Amino acid sequence: MMNELALDIDDIRSVAGNVIRGELIEATIRGHRSGAQSDLERIRIRPVTLADAVVYQFEEFDGRNTNVTNLDANAAIEHFIDLFRLGMRTAYIRMSGNDVQVTISRRGKVQQVRHAASRKQSDTQHDRQKQHHVPESAAFLRYVGISTDAGVVRPTARDKYRQVQQFVEILDHLVREHDRSVPLRIVDLGCGSGVLTLAAHYHLVQAGLDVQTTGVDLKGELMSQLNDIVIQLGWETIRFVTGAIADWQPEPDLLPHLVIALHACDTATDDAIAQAVRWGSKHLLVAPCCQHDLQRQIDRSQVPSGFESLVRHGIVRERLGDLLTDTFRADVLSALGWDTDVIEFVDNQHTAKNIMIRSTNTGATDEGARKRALEMTKQWSLEPALKHLLVD
Repeated sequence: MMNELALDIDDIRSVAGNVIRGELIEATIRGHRSGAQSDLERIRIRPVTLADAVVYQFEEFDGRNTNVTNLDANAAIEHFIDLFRLGMRTAYIRMSGNDVQVTISRRGKVQQVRHAASRKQSDTQHDRQKQHHVPESAAFLRYVGISTDAGVVRPTARDKYRQVQQFVEILDHLVREHDRSVPLRIVDLGCGSGVLTLAAHYHLVQAGLDVQTTGVDLKGELMSQLNDIVIQLGWETIRFVTGAIADWQPEPDLLPHLVIALHACDTATDDAIAQAVRWGSKHLLVAPCCQHDLQRQIDRSQVPSGFESLVRHGIVRERLGDLLTDTFRADVLSALGWDTDVIEFVDNQHTAKNIMIRSTNTGATDEGARKRALEMTKQWSLEPALKHLLVD
């Protein structure tokens, strides 16, 4: 367990100051708080405005109850430090300019990794009516079972509704520069139940874009049901078709600007990436799932020297396969001229599969990324599904 003597207090004080004094959107802190009668599972921090003054709201959840405290900046900094002094280990911090992931090492060192910003600045007005990109009353939510006939999200669908909101926020960031005089063509490969396909189409249409959306999945009966829904909604520029990700092709003069693949299993994600590259699409959003391919390929007898401990335990080896897979995918895209980053899609309290690869085709190839990707396959004796894109 972390203790006060082990933690580098000066470093965590610096982090706390940057968070509280900076343009904070939201921070989530996790770990294990030892010595307390009620262990905390999660703390969320966000700025709110009360009586024309900005304070920092700490929502502390112990698994059953949530305690909310509002603190001024100085008190917030000290409380932030105390949380880590008493055992919290990680923080994911969303700022207006960038995201920061903070981890406390076993020796008490503060480690920080910065990412491109994944969310916009929030409104801190405490008493405002909360605004959603996709309101609970949106008709399509009723058809897919998320909202009741009264236009209220069902308690059992709250996580899915939260995922819808986070997804369209990310989508906004990606397509904000699209030329509005040109229809925005979207293809969702492996669209499944179509909830996020419908959400993307709804939100972008509401934002004033001319959107043409196609959902593709192997489940023909489900695609038929979704087509019935869009007919009832009166949506004329969205359709669902039956097909495999690797095989389906758009009309030659209707290539998609944006390719989406959310939770396509195993190498189906690689098929979606390969399609986006082949079509010369502008943007790509993939949330990988079930990366079994490289997990199966990791050979304990051919592990690079110094990494043997990573394959001793099954669950660690599985997560290693996930990380190697998504790192390789991101490097392949960078090598081929795509500006690529890896972000959190949904909070990992809701799903362990919470990574999203967000990429824009700029044409600026990255030879360093190509070398990294190929060197990784050599060191680990792997043959990832996308390797052919680097060597053809």
